[in-house]
Amino acid sequence: MERSSEKKRHMESKVTSLETTFEKTLFELIPQTRNFGIQFTEIGETELVVRGSYALNKNHLDIVFGGSIAAISITTAWSLLQHNIQRLGLTGNLVIKQQEIKFLLPVNADFDCIATLPSAEAWTQFVDHYREQGRAKITVQARIVCQSRTTSTFEGVFVLYR
Repeated sequence: MERSSEKKRHMESKVTSLETTFEKTLFELIPQTRNFGIQFTEIGETELVVRGSYALNKNHLDIVFGGSIAAISITTAWSLLQHNIQRLGLTGNLVIKQQEIKFLLPVNADFDCIATLPSAEAWTQFVDHYREQGRAKITVQARIVCQSRTTSTFEGVFVLYR
């Protein structure tokens, strides 16, 4: 039993190291993101989660500012793609082309932003198209979750080009 908990602690520290490393990379690539009050809590191949600070993003109504929600959603979705692009050793410029966000409920506490890839097939097509054409686009979704409720949904089209 001790061996499995030891293995779990090792995996947790490995994941934490990956998240801390990527967080530092993001803050270097896009310095403004330091001001968002976000912390990477989970990075996977198909999903990325950041924790957002209510205190650093609240507005005069004591709810999280809509601009912060939009910026954090874009950043989380971009980070999921950038992490996977780097993991594959691809180089290029990743930018957002288009976005849509729906604000469903006010956010009045710390929150999570969860970005997900559409499917493994869509990711494979994106990578293949980029390798063949030097340009590819993919749609990523994200949602803000506060106190177990989805408070906004985001959909963004991102382009990777040489």
